[in-house]
Amino acid sequence: PKVLAADFSQLFLGVRMQCAECHNHPFDRWTMDDYYGFVSFFTCVQRKPGSDSRDRRVIFDPSAPPAMHAVDGRPVPAKLLGEVEPVGGEGDPRRALAAWIKDPGNDLFNRNMANRLWAHLFGVGIVDPVDDFRATNPPANGPLLEALAARYAEHGRRIRPMIRDICNSRVYQLSVEPTPSAKNDQRQFSHARLRRLRADVMLDSIVSITGVPRTFPNAPSGTRAINYINRQHYYSETGDFVLDTFGQSPRKSVCVCETRTDPSLSQVMHLLVGDTVGPRVHTAATSGVLKEIIDKESTPAGVIEAIFVRVLSRRPSPTELEALVKFVEEDDPAAIYEDIFAGLLNSSEFLFNH
Repeated sequence: PKVLAADFSQLFLGVRMQCAECHNHPFDRWTMDDYYGFVSFFTCVQRKPGSDSRDRRVIFDPSAPPAMHAVDGRPVPAKLLGEVEPVGGEGDPRRALAAWIKDPGNDLFNRNMANRLWAHLFGVGIVDPVDDFRATNPPANGPLLEALAARYAEHGRRIRPMIRDICNSRVYQLSVEPTPSAKNDQRQFSHARLRRLRADVMLDSIVSITGVPRTFPNAPSGTRAINYINRQHYYSETGDFVLDTFGQSPRKSVCVCETRTDPSLSQVMHLLVGDTVGPRVHTAATSGVLKEIIDKESTPAGVIEAIFVRVLSRRPSPTELEALVKFVEEDDPAAIYEDIFAGLLNSSEFLFNH
């Protein structure tokens, strides 16, 4: 129950309650009564472990008592965060919790969702980390967060209108190049944040662009990296090599800190000489999308432009085109086209969101 309560509050409310388990939260307003009152929503849920997934069970016990206070041992009835009185009624207390979460006036949930959407699009939340709302971790722009939370409620908590509003904003369309006065700014969104693609997004993009599929252990054919759970993490320290190398979350907890996007030397070496880019590009050149491009276009410039559009969604600049056409004319065209394709997949422009 304690793990369920902590995960629920961290995921849906952006609040880390763990510190209030044995003492009042030192950095926030939550008390031990708040903590154990929230845990009481989940005491009716128990798990039966098993070595095989078919043997595992989730058990609901409506007669389970509420959580006991760690200091004085008294039962603490289920209570919503920020409320004084416990929830009433018989039966499953989680129904009251679900109704509270669904309430459009729930500011904790609205702020958390607005902040997570902002962080997904900008690479950093207005409150960062996104799952650590507290008094000593204030938002970078409080009025902006409140306005976004209100807008989220106005939209009926629909995500698509929120994404449209944010992406149409001036701040989202800013360049990664800062102005001289804002070159050291990391929190006020004065310029776009340069960040590497997540492991699953990068791998799916490479598969989509090259047209060469990839299989995953214990997953059906056609599974995308973004939908793949690295299940080997549950049984050993070794999971899918590419996803591990590029920092995919092992999903052992709800903490956003598990996902890593920091670049490393091993990532660079794998993209250069590993089996993710090179073999796929070669397959695309011999019997796939690159061969189709070469067969369709009648000039080196046409092939190069088509490769750029496929990988980077833009045409090459005149300088780039002139230099690459020269390489094609001086060497084996087929090999150069492969090199261009692989080089663009290794470029910062492709690997980074900017």
